[in-house]
Amino acid sequence: MPNVAFISPKGGAGKTTAALLLALGLAEQGRRVALIDSDYNKPLVHWGEMEGRPRFISVHAAPTIHDIREAVREAQRHDPEWYIVDTEGSERGAMVFAALRFDLVLTPVAGSQLDLREAIKASQMVAAFGKRGGKPLLHRAILTRIPAAIKPRTLKSVVDQLRQAGVQILPTPLVEKEAFRALFSIGGGFDELQESGAWGVAAARQNTESYVRDVMDLLREQGHALGDAPIEGRELGI
Repeated sequence: MPNVAFISPKGGAGKTTAALLLALGLAEQGRRVALIDSDYNKPLVHWGEMEGRPRFISVHAAPTIHDIREAVREAQRHDPEWYIVDTEGSERGAMVFAALRFDLVLTPVAGSQLDLREAIKASQMVAAFGKRGGKPLLHRAILTRIPAAIKPRTLKSVVDQLRQAGVQILPTPLVEKEAFRALFSIGGGFDELQESGAWGVAAARQNTESYVRDVMDLLREQGHALGDAPIEGRELGI
């Protein structure tokens, strides 16, 4: 039963989108997912209230750190196989580590120098909480909002600097797609996007599947029994 947290000291990096896409990709495999929305603005709660939410996904509000354990107890009634926690986009979001123990922490990086600094800061916070708890926390950065056709020089610089700082990166970046943004206005998942006529749904689904596979392969490496065999030899697509 993996616990995955999304954390970034900076808002606007694509944290909530990355959390939702992981949940949707897992749900398309028939896996039960509990989404815990610890963002004060409740973006996932609002998404969950729209029509079309996949039946394998439950959404639970935890607007303060004290609400997270109660949200987990509420989620347990749905017998989830995965817990995904979206924290608020500030340094206070790291306090979620005081409430739950996580198997993986992901920090979105949108490809700017500002996001780079915040991702390194997030990595340091995760390391500090792991040290305090007596066991290292697995952390990865995930590149988000990446232009589909062009890989700007600044992006390569961000990747190089992350690696120099010792921050490891998931192989699959999340490409900037209208379909991803439309999820929060249309609701539901990829089927609902397709029915609404949203542009680029097939490519968005494929990008999500690759990203979910990265997460599952990484957790398998840590000893989690998640079913399908991992795909070997994946490298960062930048």
